[in-house]
Amino acid sequence: MRKIFLLRGAPGSGKSSFIARHHLQPYAISRDQIRLLLANLTYFYEEDTDCLHQVIPRYANKQTERLVDYLVEEKMKRGETVIVDSTHVVSDSIEHYKPWVERYRYELFVVDLMYHKSLRNLLNRNQVRRQYDWVKPDVVREMYLTYKDNWRVPEWARVVNPNQMGNVLSQKESDLDHFAHVIAVPDKVAEADFPHVHISNFYFSFNDRFTEKYGTYRNVITIGKTEEEVIKEFRLPYFVFKFHHKHFLISAYPIRNELLDPIKKVKGVWTYSTGLVNLADFMHKVPQSRPQHVHQFNLSKLHSERLLHIW
Repeated sequence: MRKIFLLRGAPGSGKSSFIARHHLQPYAISRDQIRLLLANLTYFYEEDTDCLHQVIPRYANKQTERLVDYLVEEKMKRGETVIVDSTHVVSDSIEHYKPWVERYRYELFVVDLMYHKSLRNLLNRNQVRRQYDWVKPDVVREMYLTYKDNWRVPEWARVVNPNQMGNVLSQKESDLDHFAHVIAVPDKVAEADFPHVHISNFYFSFNDRFTEKYGTYRNVITIGKTEEEVIKEFRLPYFVFKFHHKHFLISAYPIRNELLDPIKKVKGVWTYSTGLVNLADFMHKVPQSRPQHVHQFNLSKLHSERLLHIW
């Protein structure tokens, strides 16, 4: 659920258009927009075309980088989805995020907008940009060649094309049909009543003591009960799964249909459009939807001192 997306492409590759087309402006951190907050537009005369261009100045680059770093880390501290609108054509600019990815347990995706772009195409697109997003042709050419020399990304990062981003943002249900039973352990179940953890069963834990004993097992998932647990302790706010051909969602509190929409089936697997929802929003106590899109189990429905067996 913790994902950061780095847009990758030279000027003219369509990064800003991609963000606008998919209505991602509220979630994106744009270096150019931050430069404009720090410095006014300036003019550059282009001799080849006898044209005076209004451009974004570069003398605030250092302050811009510091602000971008601050904003990115602040969002990652809260477990929010992060989209960074910048060129990222050099591998080092991707490696820059690795300490935060490890510290806050994120997945990093590089959205490559250059995979079908030629230098001529980039220069032509740049030339028709008469607003302040025009860039000196030499800069476009240099970035294109840099990308060609640095097209490989670090092994720990995952490259996706723009059309794949929607699928990456979605939460896919897990198929638990091969397990014999699914068991939930509410928060007040006594240790003497803990189930015997067996590889043939799957377990959801709301119980801190049960998590301490079995939380590292591959068939045990801990669901967060508080914002602190979800954000600071990296616990999942919910889990969607299929069991015995039925579809379920388990969480501490009811999750409204508005947070799940739209639900769709992709290659036989149901996906839930929750990728841009803040993790803290899943911890709010709101009335459940009527009717619900998917059968939900949460602490308000469970007996706090009894195990729940889902057959």
